[in-house]
Amino acid sequence: MADGTTVRGDYTLMDGSTIDASQRNAPLSPTLYYIVADKCTECQGFHEDPQCAVACPIDCCIPDEMYQESIEELLVKKDKLHL
Repeated sequence: MADGTTVRGDYTLMDGSTIDASQRNAPLSPTLYYIVADKCTECQGFHEDPQCAVACPIDCCIPDEMYQESIEELLVKKDKLHL
């Protein structure tokens, strides 16, 4: 969680569990890219469009139905990650 953010210490994930923000986590796959829902703000407050979708050469960034958040919720998450 700390990588690329200002988060330090304990951090509560969307599922309610708590982790040390500096802990390193193993990738879900060595060959596929995954968007970490706990860190994704869909670039709200930073860019007009999500940068993963802009950079993806084959338009494979698809919304995850398990994590649908309003713009307001995404902005709160942005503020939590980037004080």
